[in-house]
Amino acid sequence: MARYDVFLVSALADEEKASLIVRRLRALKFKVRYDKKREHTTPTPKDYRDADNAQSVLVLWSKESCDTSKSDSDWVHALAHHARSRDGVLLQVGLDKTVPDEPFSQDKRYPLAGMGPRKLVEGYFDLVDELGRRDGRKDLRDWIELKASDKEGKEVWKEAHPTDPLSQAPKPKPKASAPTKTEAAVAASVATAAAAAVAPAPVAPVPPITPPSVPKQTEDVLGPYMLGAVGIVIVGMLLLSAGLRTQAGLPAISAGGGAALVEQCPAGQMPAYLLEERDPAVLEPGPIIDDTDDTPPPGVLEPGPIIDDTDDG
Repeated sequence: MARYDVFLVSALADEEKASLIVRRLRALKFKVRYDKKREHTTPTPKDYRDADNAQSVLVLWSKESCDTSKSDSDWVHALAHHARSRDGVLLQVGLDKTVPDEPFSQDKRYPLAGMGPRKLVEGYFDLVDELGRRDGRKDLRDWIELKASDKEGKEVWKEAHPTDPLSQAPKPKPKASAPTKTEAAVAASVATAAAAAVAPAPVAPVPPITPPSVPKQTEDVLGPYMLGAVGIVIVGMLLLSAGLRTQAGLPAISAGGGAALVEQCPAGQMPAYLLEERDPAVLEPGPIIDDTDDTPPPGVLEPGPIIDDTDDG
């Protein structure tokens, strides 16, 4: 079954006239496929599918669509040839007096030159009758000739054609029914749960950490002892430092904080302590022995002459 009653083919330059025809056909409840936003000039697979899904392919011939020097004319001709290849599908309209090339010049065309928003021409009535015949509809000319204010005449026509799409009352839009108490409660609980899921969880405040308090009496008792202990440690460190510096020949720091310099000799002089008398118990160096003499000391045997005992004489 065809999805469309009419697939309309026209040049881009004829968009205004094509839109007028589409509005009039849709007012008669014809399902019309018209790509008002088309910009391409080469048929696409979708163009061919839409043409195949239509009961009739309506081609609007004009000066623009017949001008083969323009690429848009190629789009019109390609779809016109495609529709002509199917028996009983092609319908042609002449928007002006321009005659298309063969083989389209040999087929019937419905002249619509001079038709406007408020003016209809005989060719339009003939076109509507042919479309109605293909779709199994009758007396569409009578409906067109009825005035908009002639409600009684339209009712008579509808009674005579009960199966026509014009006689079918539009389907009322379903009204949104009021939710029941149960539905409202469920919706409220869902909304509350969603809000709770989105809202961040409250963070409990962290109590400040306070150091343990020491009783005032304990502070009064321990204070002097702690200061005394710190002072003793400092004095001990000073004494230790003074002793180390004295041994190393460096300025010593006294316990009172003053510096006492170790006695040092001027350059080129010997320290006085080297000239002081030594303790007898201290070992003194002995005489210097010359051990370079080859004469052995008394009591040591001297080597004798070397005797050659290898001589047999």
